[in-house]
Amino acid sequence: MKESEFQLQLAAFLRLLKKEKNFLIKDQAEKLVELVKQKEKYVPILNGYQGAASPKTKELAAQIQVQQDENMLLTKQALSYQKMLMTAIKDNIKAPGATYSKYKTVKQQARTALIDREV
Repeated sequence: MKESEFQLQLAAFLRLLKKEKNFLIKDQAEKLVELVKQKEKYVPILNGYQGAASPKTKELAAQIQVQQDENMLLTKQALSYQKMLMTAIKDNIKAPGATYSKYKTVKQQARTALIDREV
């Protein structure tokens, strides 16, 4: 593969990474699955290149590395947010207390849950 062809592949891969960034920012996880499949197609191309690396090629590779790092940070941030959200929900869902009714019986409150499941 010529270096100019490799640079075109690098530029296309960089565009995919920028799309990924937008999907991560907009929390569009369903679109990320298809994007990952597209990214997998570039693995053999990136691993198989044996040619020279001009300054332009090195610059594209550096931009890809920066974008990958940014996307990884966004992914970690999203996972951290989801974990914090689930922890907050779990901590707020507690066994409800019983209350007394005017008929001198104990009335149980209905439990609130995030996930429906049969017991």
